[in-house]
Amino acid sequence: MMKRQPFLLILAALIGVIIYAYYSPDTPPEQATTLTPKQYIELVEEKKQERRMEDQRKREAEETDRGDARK
Repeated sequence: MMKRQPFLLILAALIGVIIYAYYSPDTPPEQATTLTPKQYIELVEEKKQERRMEDQRKREAEETDRGDARK
C-alpha cells in the first residue's frame, strides 16, 4: 500500500493540473505591470466607460420592469 500512495497522490495532482489548464482562460488578464502609464490610463478610462454603460443598461431595464408592473 505504501508504494501505491505516492503514485495516487501524483496522479491526483496531475489530474488537477490538467483540469486547471483546461478551464484557465486562453488570454491572460490585463495587468497594469505590463502597461505603459498611458496605456494604463486608457485602460482605466475604458473600464469606467464600460461600467457606466452597464449601470445605465441596468437602470433602463429596472425602469422598464417597473413600467410593466404598473400596467
